[in-house]
Amino acid sequence: MKNIEEIKVQIKKTLVKCISEVKSVISITFVGSFESATDLRLISDIDIIVIVDHLTQPVFKEIEEKAGIIKGEDIFLPEYQIKLNLSFGPLKFNDEKTAVFHLMIYDVEGHRKHVIESPFTCLDWEFFPAVFGQNLKDIYSAKGVQLADLMGTRRGMEAYLDDLKRRKISYRAYDFSTNPITEKKFTYDMDERHQKEYAYHVIKFLMLNLIKIIRQTNQRFSAQELSEEFGQLNPSFKRHTQFFLALHFWKYDQQLEPQLIFEQLEEFIQDLSIWYKNLNETLPILSFIRHGKTLLNDGSFLGVGRNPDILPLESNQIPTDEFDLIYTGTLQRTISTGLALKGGNKIQEPLLNEINYGSAEGLLYPELAEKFPELVEAWERKEDPKFPGGGESQHDVAERIDKFIAKIKPENRVAIVTHNVVIRALIGKALDLPIHAWFKLNPGHVEKHDFRFFENKLIPALTKDQRIRYKDI
Repeated sequence: MKNIEEIKVQIKKTLVKCISEVKSVISITFVGSFESATDLRLISDIDIIVIVDHLTQPVFKEIEEKAGIIKGEDIFLPEYQIKLNLSFGPLKFNDEKTAVFHLMIYDVEGHRKHVIESPFTCLDWEFFPAVFGQNLKDIYSAKGVQLADLMGTRRGMEAYLDDLKRRKISYRAYDFSTNPITEKKFTYDMDERHQKEYAYHVIKFLMLNLIKIIRQTNQRFSAQELSEEFGQLNPSFKRHTQFFLALHFWKYDQQLEPQLIFEQLEEFIQDLSIWYKNLNETLPILSFIRHGKTLLNDGSFLGVGRNPDILPLESNQIPTDEFDLIYTGTLQRTISTGLALKGGNKIQEPLLNEINYGSAEGLLYPELAEKFPELVEAWERKEDPKFPGGGESQHDVAERIDKFIAKIKPENRVAIVTHNVVIRALIGKALDLPIHAWFKLNPGHVEKHDFRFFENKLIPALTKDQRIRYKDI
């Protein structure tokens, strides 16, 4: 028999060769634990994400047929049967000598919806490069997870608690009898093995999910590293991390069988819910607000070179929140907007000023393109040049905001009245959008963009509409 690495390579080559023959396929990505497997124990759940340009039943069937012709000998495992799992969710098969290809098929719009509904799952998938076509993050990125996602998404606490109470695992499959195509939900009872698998899955991913939110990073951890990282965030969870390690050793080494699985799992989720509620109630909220509209918001480049005041604000434009502290830039349009907000002390901070457009100040785009063609050419190359005549780049603005965040010590609710390019930089970084695309972001005048503040980091707390609007640029 070939070694495991040779088998994994052959599985990828064989599947890609078959599935990529379907013209609609634009991306194939192998994800999940089999990617790091050192033996064949995880071959019963090989996760593969297939993205097509537009999903129809014939396209789905063609992919199923192409994958279905693969035999064990094609992947260096002649004694193995091949089974296809075309569902979504944690449905598992544990048949002896069986390799399971878990094909999750989406079209571009379906992947977009899945990112919105299951951001943590999709963020995990972004670890893995595509073996064919586009990377998943380039189709629609899952970056920018928020505290609210920990409760209400498919890999959130509420979903896990629902399955836990019913002692059932839920999964979904396409229903092609409807127009448009829908996903139908199914459930099955947990046997003893699935109970342990489920407990391990829930604890692992809830710990990972909270780390992703608080650290605003997307790292991979060994079981020991995950336990230690989570323990640093909250030392009171030591018994829960020990239970997780026990489940890990059972799952991979069969060293022991944890008892009272559901009781311990329920306690973990209850304790995590209390911690989540405490974070939600105590973490400071920073509301970044673009200044009110001015007469010079006329399509010309308006930076620090001109200093107009705002037009009168309607009462329904002004956020109703009461702020403990209000920061503004030093330009009149932010100062006047800050005065319209309810709250305490007002502090002017030059780090919050608009980008310096240099010699482009006051120009319309056609005028800029004629006068500084090299600037437009750099943008077309997806570069981030400084504006001519001593101006700034978007990266310069982002660095200024980082300096501002590093120097403040916010408590409770803080308003930060600033400018268009500043908020673009905040949103672009939070959602991991490429810097050359930030100019497409369009925060509204006096629109509030909330972030939570934890250990000198910003955790996005945008509305659902804002996240969709900014990711759909």
